[in-house]
Amino acid sequence: MLYAGASEGRLIWRDASGFALLEAPLLSRHRPLGGGFRSAALRLADRHWDLLIFTAPLFLLMTTALGLLPFPSAVHAVLLLALVAIVYVAVWLTGLAAMSAIWLWRTFWAFDRATGEVAESLSGVHWTVTLCHEEEAGRAEELIRRATGRLAQIVALKAGAAAADLGYRVSLGEPTETLVLARRGITTDAVRSHVDAWDGAVGPRDDGVEVVMIQPALRAPDPADRRVVTGRFLLLYLAAMLVAVLVGAQIVANQESTACSTSSCEERPTTYPDALRWLSQRLLLTDPPNLSPATGAATAIGLLTGLMALMVIPVAYVAGRDQLRAHTIKVEAYRNMRSLMEKRTRLLILVVTSGERDAVFRAVAEINGKKPTARFLGDRTVFDLGVVSEVEIHLVQSEQAAGGPAGATLVTSSVIDRLAPNFLVMVGICCGLRPQEQTLGDIVVSSQLRLMDHRKVADRQGGDPLIILRDDKVTPSGLLLDRLRAAEVDWTGAPVHYGLMLSSSVLIDSVSVRDQFVGLEPDGCGAEMEGGGVYAAAAKGRTDWILVKAISDWGIGKNDDAQPLAARNAAEFVVHMIRGGALDRGTWHTSAASSPSE
Repeated sequence: MLYAGASEGRLIWRDASGFALLEAPLLSRHRPLGGGFRSAALRLADRHWDLLIFTAPLFLLMTTALGLLPFPSAVHAVLLLALVAIVYVAVWLTGLAAMSAIWLWRTFWAFDRATGEVAESLSGVHWTVTLCHEEEAGRAEELIRRATGRLAQIVALKAGAAAADLGYRVSLGEPTETLVLARRGITTDAVRSHVDAWDGAVGPRDDGVEVVMIQPALRAPDPADRRVVTGRFLLLYLAAMLVAVLVGAQIVANQESTACSTSSCEERPTTYPDALRWLSQRLLLTDPPNLSPATGAATAIGLLTGLMALMVIPVAYVAGRDQLRAHTIKVEAYRNMRSLMEKRTRLLILVVTSGERDAVFRAVAEINGKKPTARFLGDRTVFDLGVVSEVEIHLVQSEQAAGGPAGATLVTSSVIDRLAPNFLVMVGICCGLRPQEQTLGDIVVSSQLRLMDHRKVADRQGGDPLIILRDDKVTPSGLLLDRLRAAEVDWTGAPVHYGLMLSSSVLIDSVSVRDQFVGLEPDGCGAEMEGGGVYAAAAKGRTDWILVKAISDWGIGKNDDAQPLAARNAAEFVVHMIRGGALDRGTWHTSAASSPSE
């Protein structure tokens, strides 16, 4: 057992005075990495030791008896070997029946009182320290810590190998497996006393404790919840019954024919067909007409065969229950996979003016050819624009500015609550603040957003009032910012600028106001009116957001001449980003980090 564990990396060894052995869950499909035929044979013997010690002596006895059959002088030795085999099988069957009865009693009537069953049950679904030997009291914690570290290494290696087979690379990960330390596997008082007082374990601390569970550092769904046994063991049990009947019939025939030399053989199963017929009938707890054994050994085999048949009822019940659960989990996994594959990214686009709305409608329709469909969600109308790549696009329109019952804040918050989008992008027009670097129609992406309305204004002697901004200066979604920068690489439309966007409910059409904004935030490259509402609503809904707007004026001498161009450029750039697959679910969604809106 230690050699097999060492070959698989499950043995934590310091020296003969300190070592521990890990055992994989019995219900898991644990396949150690590496190893040849010798390692595989050791693993087979280690995990199926009970079956090995039952079949090996019986196989040796039967093989020896068959080898001696051709020699008449060895007839007594053959009979002795057969008798030993009969007694051996009878003892095993009796023990099996007794253990099965005890198992049934513990499972259905006394599970809460059978503390020994806890360790057996947990070893089926969790990794277990089956042997823990440490003679030095001060090094017990080190040994247990090394055992948990080794488990993490084994799980990480297996996860990496499994991912590599699927064409995936695991870069970061944490084990979520719970390690069970079976008290019956502890061999020294030093470890027992340490475990009883150790804060790193959970479980009862009374005298009847059988196990302690060492929890992982990362709290996540335990893989033990997915480990189930199917009902296939019923087939194994029936196959074992068949083998027992076939072998038992030969033993019964030998016993009865030997006893017939001194008494009458009528109505006794002295031949193999008669013995097989009689033993098969015993499965129904009855004897065939005019056929019954007279020897004690044959009668005992018949009783044990009937008991085996009775055990089919509870075994079938447990197998059916486990098979149903396994089927349910398999169907659930299939449905989850289907749901994951069919679920698309949901993108909400916010606009203000009719020109911005129509520009988005046209940009999307040029790709998917779909007409907008109005959907009424509570007090808001949302337009479903169809799918581009693997992204469902929805659009909502608010009034100007962030405040008011129809402003950007309440409109966006209401739709986020009902639609639960994965991403929020505001598309539209803005005021340019750098005419020497920008032209009308240029696109501005908010790498930062500065809210301008909340401010302190104080008088100063002999000068203009002192203005101190007190509102937020925030950064939008890093993912959306990254995707827009990537989309610029093959974008052939208007130039794209990234920088600080100023947001205020003031519609700027004044040189002095524009210059005041630039003086308060010299890094500003654009100004608009609804970004603060978008930011506030997205923060409440925990939704990734960003502003993509194009320049329609310079904050002075406003007119509508450049608004169609600006709205079209902003809309087409966002759709260009979506069309490239930048927001497809597989590019951003993982099982370890899902969207808060899901």
